Amino acid sequence: MARLEEISTETMTEEQREVYAKTRPGQTGTVHGPAGPWQRSPQMYERLGWMIPFMRDHSEIPGKTREFAILLTVILWNSMYPFKRHHAAAIKNGVEQDLIDALEKGERPQFKDPNDETIYDFCVQLRENKFVSDEIYNKALNFLGEKGLVEFVGLIGLYTSIAFTVNVFEVPVID
Repeated sequence: MARLEEISTETMTEEQREVYAKTRPGQTGTVHGPAGPWQRSPQMYERLGWMIPFMRDHSEIPGKTREFAILLTVILWNSMYPFKRHHAAAIKNGVEQDLIDALEKGERPQFKDPNDETIYDFCVQLRENKFVSDEIYNKALNFLGEKGLVEFVGLIGLYTSIAFTVNVFEVPVID
């Protein structure tokens, strides 16, 4: 990492090692991505670290929507580490390559699925206006339901935090 020295399971403090073992069981070696900076605050890392698998494995948000929203959120903050890391998961979950390409070029995609357009408009409005219109809110609510929409806003917040972390600490992109 450009702004912080790399951290590994060999150089961690005992507290860092304990938290890492809980959040990433069985993993050893150099810590990449936002986990490297977050590991400097083991308590914060433990809490944020649990959100990622929750969103992936237990959220009401459909996989395609989750991955599209992750890509969209991080690209809105010009954060390429998580964008590249989620590309394969997005494809696996049904996000079309042309949507991904448009996001990477900074263009509004051509939408085949109205729910994808709702997610796009929601994320863009929230970032640009710090608010979403009633029209977009209601479309998102109809698509995701109350619980899903609450989790969706949490997902956007989580990946905004990830984008901020990798941008501020200049976490290098790993292919």
